[in-house]
Parts: sequence; C-alpha cells; structure tokens
Amino acid sequence: MKSTLLSAICALFLSILTFGQTSTEQYETESNGSTSFTDNGVMFNIISNVNTYDIQAAYPGTGWNGTSADNRYIDNSGAGNQSAGTSFSIKTTSNLFKVNRFWVYAAAANTTLGVAGTLTITGKLSGVTKFTQTKTTGFTATTSTANGYTLIDMTNLNGQNYSNIVIDQLQITAGGNFQYLALDAFTWVKDTGLVLAANEVKPSKKDSGIYPNPTNGPLTIKTDENTKFEVYSQAGQLVKTIETQKGINETDISELPKGVYTVKSSRESYKIIKK
Repeated sequence: MKSTLLSAICALFLSILTFGQTSTEQYETESNGSTSFTDNGVMFNIISNVNTYDIQAAYPGTGWNGTSADNRYIDNSGAGNQSAGTSFSIKTTSNLFKVNRFWVYAAAANTTLGVAGTLTITGKLSGVTKFTQTKTTGFTATTSTANGYTLIDMTNLNGQNYSNIVIDQLQITAGGNFQYLALDAFTWVKDTGLVLAANEVKPSKKDSGIYPNPTNGPLTIKTDENTKFEVYSQAGQLVKTIETQKGINETDISELPKGVYTVKSSRESYKIIKK
C-alpha cells in the first residue's frame, strides 16, 4: 500500500515538473520595427513570407490583448504593397512549442473590416507540415467588437483541437480580400517535458551563436558564413554594425549603455543583455 502511494506521489510530482507553461505575448515590451520577440525566455523570429511583417508600435490603441485595446502587435502595415495571399510566420529555432490561441485583425489593405477573405493556419516542425486549416467565416467586421480582432482558438479550429501539436513554426496566410493582417495576444505553451519521435527531433545548430549573455562588453559571434550583424536598441535604433567572417569572431559593445539589445543578421536574430 505504501509502495503504491509513493509511486502515485512520485508520478504526480513528475507530471507537475513537466507540465507545459502557458504564456501570452502581448508585445508591449518589444521595439517598434523589430522582427523578433522574446517571451518566457524563448526568442521567436517573425518571418515575412509575403509582404513585410514586424512589430507595430506607431498606432496606440489599435491592438488587442484579449480583453482590451493595447499598443503593440505584429502587422504588415509597413509593407507598402499589401496583397491578397499575404503571409508571415512565427518561428523559433531553439525551442519547440504548442499554440493555444491568438487574435488577428484581418482586413482590406486600408484596414477596412468586413471584406470577404480566408485565413489559413499551418503548423510546421522542422519544415514538415503537422497541421493546416483554413477559416472562411466568423471574422469580426467592426472595431466595436474586440477592437476589430478575431479570436483564433486552436483548441477548436474548424471543430478540431490543434493545441496539443508540437511545432517550431506557425504560419498564417490570408486569401481573398484580406490584404492587411495584424496579430496580438499570442498564447502558446512551453513544455520542457516533450518527447518526440526520432524523426521529429530537430538537431541543434552548433555552428552559430553569440556569447556570453549577459555581457559587460566582450562578445563572441560564431557564424557559418561571412555576414554582417546589426545591433539595435530596445527603441529599434541601429547602434552598431559588426562585420563577421565564417567561424569565430571577437567583438565588443562596451561603449553601449546597459540594456537589452537585438543582434541580427539576414538569417539570425538574438537578444543580448549588456550589463
């Protein structure tokens, strides 16, 4: 009896340790124009598939945090040539995640609601599609409801639950007359207890990285190509450019004030803390 009870307690304890951590990213601490964001210790990259997507912070009160208007979100308002078929992805290369829900503002190029369009939501793992569904109806048609945003609930998308599927990339593609897209209140699950099949394990990238982090100035950049890294402040201002060669590069940011910076090339993006 004691052995059975002890086993049950141990099982419960382990399940608590490995239980997924749900987090909602509202983008309020991210920099305007940033193409990446960090939430719950995980960095996500915003990948522009069609048109240009980044963090929007120029129009306060036009976002939606799930209960009220807020000031920052992802959108393609800076694209200039918005078109049907516009598409972007939220992707991480260092972690796996599951999507619970998020809110989207789907409209014409001039942000007019109520036009006919479709939204296709696709989850990928290591480039392999794990699920895809297209929403064709039920979009919010007025800013008087949820500030114009539509809830995409992954626990019941077209009658199916996709919130337990492990992915590393969420892709959102608009069709029909939807040319402007905004996303806010991204709720996802970080689960350190995930067990994947052998063909789903994504190998870690050992040939690139930036360290130490945090740093009081010195930085080592390891990259697999000759490239250029740009350092941006939290305000989105370019404060330093670093030319690198394939391999290990030593540099220094001692001249920069203490704070959080985004260091990115055309392929990679990192957030570092300057002490």
